[in-house]
Amino acid sequence: MPRILILTVLMSWTVILSACSHVDEKSVIEDRQGNTLWIAPSNQNPEEQYAVQEVTLTSSTIVDGESNHLDTLHVGDVITIEYTDPDSSMAVSITHE
Repeated sequence: MPRILILTVLMSWTVILSACSHVDEKSVIEDRQGNTLWIAPSNQNPEEQYAVQEVTLTSSTIVDGESNHLDTLHVGDVITIEYTDPDSSMAVSITHE
């Protein structure tokens, strides 16, 4: 019985952590206001709801390999984001897909 409980807890944590990861996944820009993007997963099921994630851009954010290139980001663009660290919402680099 304890072994089943431990296995269940480990599987639950794996699912939770995989859902919250900042792995380089394709995202679509839903909105942009100044240096803030609101993004959602690019692969969406129309019958499901998705949380929109806030991403902060800085003057040092690299877009498509170039600095000071933030003007190329528009609503509807499919992008991949690299974050400063796993717990952050600040983008180090962004690549258009």
